[in-house]
Amino acid sequence: MTNEEFIQNCHDYALGSLEGKDLAEFQTYLRTANKDELTQLAEILSTASLLPLTLERKAPPPHVKEELMKKIQLSARAGDSVQRRTFEPDVLPVPHKRSWLPFGVTTVIVVMVIGFSFYVFKLMGTIEQQNQRLVGVQTEKQQLATQIVALKNELSRKEEMLKVLSSKRIEITVMNGLDVNPVGYGKIIWDPEKKTAILQVSNLPAVPTDKDYQLWVIKGKQPISAGVFAVSNNEPNFFKITNLAVTEPKEIAAFAITLEPKGGVPAPTGAMYMAGSPKL
Repeated sequence: MTNEEFIQNCHDYALGSLEGKDLAEFQTYLRTANKDELTQLAEILSTASLLPLTLERKAPPPHVKEELMKKIQLSARAGDSVQRRTFEPDVLPVPHKRSWLPFGVTTVIVVMVIGFSFYVFKLMGTIEQQNQRLVGVQTEKQQLATQIVALKNELSRKEEMLKVLSSKRIEITVMNGLDVNPVGYGKIIWDPEKKTAILQVSNLPAVPTDKDYQLWVIKGKQPISAGVFAVSNNEPNFFKITNLAVTEPKEIAAFAITLEPKGGVPAPTGAMYMAGSPKL
């Protein structure tokens, strides 16, 4: 038994909370206790006998007086035993098991545990609520960021359209869907002087990840690439063309849109989805 365990057992013994097997084992241990351990026990018993003196002074019941006298006698016996280097634990009376002190300490501990448990439970609930609010705020922030990006893109497209539409001279060519996609339609609005254009398409199927739509300007019988684009839905889509190779309507036989490998090709290879000729 370590010294800490011995001291704890001494306290329990003095307060009357050591019982049953633990009490028997402690009494057996006391038969071989050394001088220092006996001294510690005597001091603890002496201190325990004085605890009732800290209470409000009232006439104690007879049994309290008897117990106090027993503790005083017990302390005196422990002191004598230390002097004689002998100790007989069996003669020590077992402190009254219903001492007010263990009951009071136990009650306080129970109340503290219940109060602390309630506080922890309430704190965990508050943390969970804050986490849920934080997740909601982060989700809302991401949604707002996505909306802002979409609005900026839409604003940019409208600004580009306004620049083309506000040009001194503009040309418009309407394109219609062909056999592969007859419901599709679109138009090209271009500025011959700046060689910029706005392409608007509707009802084009969404492109696979390995494909792009490609716009062609057909000069005579020669198709010239005007760029690639992709759509993700059937709604109207607008695309800016920054370098239209041929701009004079009389030089353009037609505009056409084909489905090509991603990134485009030098010459048309895929199905033609739309076509239209400028009105001269």
